[in-house]
This record gives sequence, structure tokens and C-alpha cells, in this order.
Amino acid sequence: MFHFKKFSIDDTKAAMKIGTDSVLLGAWVTCENETRILDIGTGSGILALMMAQRNNHTPVDAVELELQAVTLAQHNIQLSPWPFQIQVFNTSIQEYAKDVAYRYSLLVCNPPFFTDSLKSPGTARNMARHNDNLPVSDLLGITSKIITKEGKAAFIIPYDACEYWKQIAAKHTLFPEKLTLVKSSPDQKPHRILVTFTHKEKLSADENEISIYKSKSVYSEEYQYLTKEFYLNF
Repeated sequence: MFHFKKFSIDDTKAAMKIGTDSVLLGAWVTCENETRILDIGTGSGILALMMAQRNNHTPVDAVELELQAVTLAQHNIQLSPWPFQIQVFNTSIQEYAKDVAYRYSLLVCNPPFFTDSLKSPGTARNMARHNDNLPVSDLLGITSKIITKEGKAAFIIPYDACEYWKQIAAKHTLFPEKLTLVKSSPDQKPHRILVTFTHKEKLSADENEISIYKSKSVYSEEYQYLTKEFYLNF
């Protein structure tokens, strides 16, 4: 059981354990006055729960293809302060998008990003880690259609995939609004990038960077400040 300040996550049976990526995304994304939020590939429910904490009374929908993860997410949501605010759907985002009656002011996703790489024996872990079931082109095409005209979509992706994502996004009239390069420490190269896409094209996206650690095993002040509403020790 992983305890945050206002909720806990049971990830003992999760294909992917709670990691820094989802916490970073959920704490980083700008989300004030949202009308409805969608979490694609919710897994254990971490991002949906973070969105519920940050957006009191705003409906949060969470889509997850893998049945065991759905059961786990529903369990975690029922134990949280927001059991009636979050709804989990056991389906692919491709199927979900065909019939959904809503358009979302905010979409969040920590997507699978391994392509053509060696797979682990577990099917559920493969689904969580590899993008066979959700290619980038599908994800961004659906994103473009499912967010409102003024809506936004936030992702955390590998740093070296960013240019490819921007190229695909542009084909679906999505453009980067904000980019944050993520480093493990100040002297290392970025390994992730946090990005928000909108339908509005800007001359240049707002760009900055964050280091998780300032020295070995010592979290940076900026990372502590960003995640202080969630982690118990900050």
C-alpha cells in the first residue's frame, strides 16, 4: 500500500507499480476550473485520484483496457474520499471514444511508450508498458477529437520521443503549449518530458526543466514543492 496525504494506492497486484512519472504528471499539469477530466490508461487509478484531489466535485472518467487493473483502480477509488467523483470504464480508448457523450476540458495520460522492444512474460505488464494497443497516432487522433475547443491534454513521454510526438500531434491540430524537461539530477540529461497540447498554435511553447534530485538521495526543492500536496514526507 502506497500512502499519499489524502489517499492511498494498493498496487500490490498492479502490472506497473506507482512510479515518479505519474506523480510528476498529476502534480505538474495545470488544472483549475475544469469541467470534466479524462484519464487514459488509469492503471491503479493514481492519476484519476490526483485529478479528483485537485478538482473538487469535477467529474473524472478513467479508461483502462486490462480487467485486473480496472478492479484495482475501482478498489482504490472506493477507499478514497472521492468514490462518487470518479468512474472507471473497462475498454480501450478507441472503443470508448466512439460513443462517449462528453468532450473533456482536460485529458491526462501516462502512455505506454515501448515500441518493438523485448517484452516481459506477463500480458498485463506488456499492455501497461508497450504501445501495441495504443499507437501514438491513435492516441493523439482521439485526443484531438475528445477534448473541447479550449481543452488541453497532458502527457509524460520519453525525452527522445518528443519531436516525433509533436509531428504526429500537428497532423491532428494539436500543438505544444507547455514543456518541462525532466532530469534525474542537474548534471544529467533529460530522460522524460512533460507536455501539454492544445488546439491553439503558439509561436513557441513555454519551456522549463525540473530535476528530481539535487544530490544523491536528496530531492530537489522544486520537486518537493511541486509534489508537496501528495507525498507524506514533503
